[in-house]
Amino acid sequence: MKKLSNNPRPGITLKSLMEQPEIVLIIVLIAMCFILNNINAGFFTPANFKPMSRGFTIEGFTLIGMTLLLISGVFDISVGSVMALSGFVFTALAANHVNVYLAILAALLVGAVIGVINGLVITKLEVNPFIATLATMTIVRGLVLALSQGKPVRVSTPEFNQFSTTESFGIPTMFIVFIVVLIIVDLLLRNTRYFRQFYFIGGNENSAELTGINVKRVRMILYICIAVLAALSGVLASSRLEAAVPNAFFGVEMKLIVACVIGGCSLNGGSGSMLGSALGLAFLFLLDNGLVMLGVDIYWFSGVLGLFLIGVVLLNTFSSSSIEKKQKKAEKTASRLSP
Repeated sequence: MKKLSNNPRPGITLKSLMEQPEIVLIIVLIAMCFILNNINAGFFTPANFKPMSRGFTIEGFTLIGMTLLLISGVFDISVGSVMALSGFVFTALAANHVNVYLAILAALLVGAVIGVINGLVITKLEVNPFIATLATMTIVRGLVLALSQGKPVRVSTPEFNQFSTTESFGIPTMFIVFIVVLIIVDLLLRNTRYFRQFYFIGGNENSAELTGINVKRVRMILYICIAVLAALSGVLASSRLEAAVPNAFFGVEMKLIVACVIGGCSLNGGSGSMLGSALGLAFLFLLDNGLVMLGVDIYWFSGVLGLFLIGVVLLNTFSSSSIEKKQKKAEKTASRLSP
């Protein structure tokens, strides 16, 4: 008679924890915070936290949309231009004494229209997402430069600045709202059927269509969502800077994609989490902050970001090929065992 083992079933191990990108990023972020505090004793101070949290929030809202897109297997590189145009619309209307809430609504509507155009071109005309959003990025950037003649528009009123200056319990309100939205979307991704289908679409688009999922409609909605979120980011940025700068947000789309992939998203779709993407963006913000504290020229950050992009793409490629090899090996083993 076989003796039963008294050992408990294997549970969570250190190896399984370290395979989670969120856990690894949390450990790295904690280490970075202590290192930066040793470099500059003023790191853990409200004077440093508040501007960082505001900047994080501005890009964070667009990060939510980018994460959803990457999970579903596509992306959008026009978000920087959408942020610039929406910020200009919001600021120009406010400068002409239009009610700030109507100005915000107009800016969000501009974002929604661009999202509809992107969605239609990609889903109906079946243009490659990279080509479609690259064209949109160029057209929208040209439009904002033409409308502004390359000159910033400035507004400095309490009503205009309230969205970035308001605080609750000593914390920027915009940051609190962002964290709440982030948690809600993360929970929806993990626990609701509608949001879980994004992973299915990104993992295997054809299979998703065969099961009855309207892939084109889902992606259309996602492109509208990311454009509206990018417009919101543009509004918040203009409120914070007290101006709309036409040539702002160049390269922000690359930063967001790198943050998402660092956080566990796959460029092939089908994986990722909202928490992981937010941690990835926090990593890049701390890296930027650290380079400034070390006295490194800020213009080097783009080069560092490019190196990270190459690194995460290579890592993504190797991990994908490793998974494919394991699947093929399992299929061969199964075929040999089958009668």
